[in-house]
Amino acid sequence: MSPRDKKYAELIKRQISKLDNEQFDLDAWKSSAYAVIKRIFGDFDPRLKQIEGLRIDYSSWTLRDSSAKYKPIESSKNIGREIMQSALEEIEVFGMDADSNHDFEKYFDKSTLQELQDPNTDPEAKMKIIKKLKRSDLEKIVLSLF
Repeated sequence: MSPRDKKYAELIKRQISKLDNEQFDLDAWKSSAYAVIKRIFGDFDPRLKQIEGLRIDYSSWTLRDSSAKYKPIESSKNIGREIMQSALEEIEVFGMDADSNHDFEKYFDKSTLQELQDPNTDPEAKMKIIKKLKRSDLEKIVLSLF
């Protein structure tokens, strides 16, 4: 797993651990989980809609039945946990490099690509690398992002 993938996995694990907080607030959790998934997987990841759709349903008929075992908060937490767990497993199994490189390896050798992807690399050093590219290559890279 790349250093970036490890950081992404850690972000997701933190979101999962927040589900066990005694003072759990679903709306707050949804906001942070949405931001994490969007940052990692992009604007069109289907998990974003799943997170948006999480609701605590207090109007359920099962709540009126005294013998019911339905717990609306726990149900939302379980769904949230599954959403985040699927994201974590995707990173652990496939990694982000394969899906998010956008054919960057056509333009950079492996060590240069790792340097560009490393969040600890100085932005100015990254800029020097990028400035070496031809304009047509830059255009192709940007186009591959969309």
